[in-house]
Amino acid sequence: MNTIKINKYFKGMVANRGLSGIETENTIFAFLAASNRSYYGISCELNVSRDNQIVVTKDDTLLRLGLLNLYIPSFNYDELKKFSLVDRKTTNLDSNLFIPKLSDYLAICKTYRKISFMKIQEGLKHDNIDAILRDVETYYDMKKVIYISKHKKSLLYIAKRVENNQIFFDVDQASDNNFDFCKNNGFNLNVSFEHITEDLVKNMHLIGLKVSAGVVNDKELAEKLIKYDVDFVFTDILE
Repeated sequence: MNTIKINKYFKGMVANRGLSGIETENTIFAFLAASNRSYYGISCELNVSRDNQIVVTKDDTLLRLGLLNLYIPSFNYDELKKFSLVDRKTTNLDSNLFIPKLSDYLAICKTYRKISFMKIQEGLKHDNIDAILRDVETYYDMKKVIYISKHKKSLLYIAKRVENNQIFFDVDQASDNNFDFCKNNGFNLNVSFEHITEDLVKNMHLIGLKVSAGVVNDKELAEKLIKYDVDFVFTDILE
């Protein structure tokens, strides 16, 4: 199995949760698979363990990827690492697949010179965000990370430490209120692909802000959005 190549040259493809169309999402295998391809960046989602380690996973439980109805934040990381995840290729649990720490993901981005796109879950508190930023400073480069969240307070807190052009407000639709929030704070916009229009991209660019589309796995749709001049496209399988 391999990626699906788009026909247009585009430098803004972002491997969503790693190359999750082939490997199990948000795992070292998925991040390495993306790193060895032409992606501009690699995205991940963050959570926190009971011992306040920043871990890479979208879910609060192990049910979907680990077949266990266990609450992830109730375990220390050394315990979490022992739980096997399902291999996307075989649909079987694989002891080589586990929830990585943020530091593991950042080390891969640094080694392969990929831009990091980190999605900050709404439940993370300010001290968790402080821990995330410390990991970025320690294991990578503060200028090579993009921060994405649906939670306005998290974005405003992050903006105290990083440049506003590294921040994306994650929305389903680009309403006037969402547009004004980005304009007033100098934040970029991550929008569900169904609601991206050429006018939206043009209006954001006119005020010096960027637009990313997520998640797009249809080749023709991705090429259409690229014609709209979007800055980034999140994808599980396109390249």
